[in-house]
Amino acid sequence: MRTKGRRTTPSAGMVERYLAPHEAAISAADVRVVLCSELVGVLDEQALADALTHLADCYPLTLGHITGIDGRPLVRLATESTPGPTLNLGTDLRQEINAHHTWTTGPLLRTTLVREPERVSLVMTLPRAFVDGMSYLALHSRFWTIYTALRTGRPIPGPPDVPALAPALDDLLAARFTATELHDFVQQRKHQDSTDTPAVLAPLASQQGAPGPDATFRIIRRQQSPTDTAAFTALARASALTVNQLASGVLLTSLRPQLEPPTGPARILCTTAVDMRRRLEPPIPRDVLQSAATTTSVRLDVDTDATPIDVGRDIANTVRAQLDSGAAAMELAAFGHIINQQLPSLVITNVGTIPEPDLPDGLRISAVRIAPLGHLPTLFAVVSRYQDSLVIDLSYSKTWYTDTQIHTLADHTTSVIDDLIT
Repeated sequence: MRTKGRRTTPSAGMVERYLAPHEAAISAADVRVVLCSELVGVLDEQALADALTHLADCYPLTLGHITGIDGRPLVRLATESTPGPTLNLGTDLRQEINAHHTWTTGPLLRTTLVREPERVSLVMTLPRAFVDGMSYLALHSRFWTIYTALRTGRPIPGPPDVPALAPALDDLLAARFTATELHDFVQQRKHQDSTDTPAVLAPLASQQGAPGPDATFRIIRRQQSPTDTAAFTALARASALTVNQLASGVLLTSLRPQLEPPTGPARILCTTAVDMRRRLEPPIPRDVLQSAATTTSVRLDVDTDATPIDVGRDIANTVRAQLDSGAAAMELAAFGHIINQQLPSLVITNVGTIPEPDLPDGLRISAVRIAPLGHLPTLFAVVSRYQDSLVIDLSYSKTWYTDTQIHTLADHTTSVIDDLIT
């Protein structure tokens, strides 16, 4: 059963463009990002469907699709004949996050209201190639503002004053470097990783080096209480670290016991969030749906007795140096070549504090979860804060990893945090 809103109209401006190398690489890997809101209270399903229609007016890209011309992937906005958005109805959250998506027919945004005996969730899914944490949360906030306006009779907010389809970030950054500079950078990274190969979590679910038969995604959550979160935040500040830097230190030291060699230092390759939106001139607004708040890679030698604070400082210093030298921007400009060299041991995303919407009719969102999902031999960790609680979501594909492996990592993470704040 599905509930439809009215058909939206297309917006003016650029209606299609080729995918940039980093967008094409992510799209080819079929990486998606789910945003799940757990709801408590009375919902108006028709208002949800109508809010989706207004949301599509604000973000025409959500009704678009990915096609191809001459073997090159291309994203195209909706036309007048494109059907309006659909509110899908489901009964199983795990089934929804594993739902098959066909970006080639569209729409790019899938939205499903999932009613289970123990919870009700609104699940949004977008291809990672066209969204990051910042723009996803902007879309999420606007959706609930529209829903509230529909339920209360307030004015419905109009579209943001931004392009419906923005230029690729790769093109903006690539203009800073010559072809020779990018070639040399790629070769240097290739030599670096071949000389000192990063350790990775053993893909125990794989079969003879190929993906295993269970092609499902899983998300494991570890959440700290507001009291423990306050203590963790205070420790980060006292250590001259951000919460994300300390949380990243926790994640790497928690992962270290599951890596080879069993003792001594191990080279870990992780990626951590770097907001390139505000580093461009002019800055890219948060309402632009784009993979712009990107990541940069960090290579660290983490010993078995390393502390989260020391590792967090190493991450902070390395990221700062890469931003100052331009290496972070160059990495994104060369992403299409680098992604084929060495996948990271861990992909860390920091979405910061997620604001809680003020909703009508006593409705509230008790939890928000953002998780990238892809059938890749790497782990994803999202660090966020909601309602004064620190949350770490670990997502993975069961084609590569077993539940036991990731639960072990999650338990290590909780133990390390407990040790830090007690």
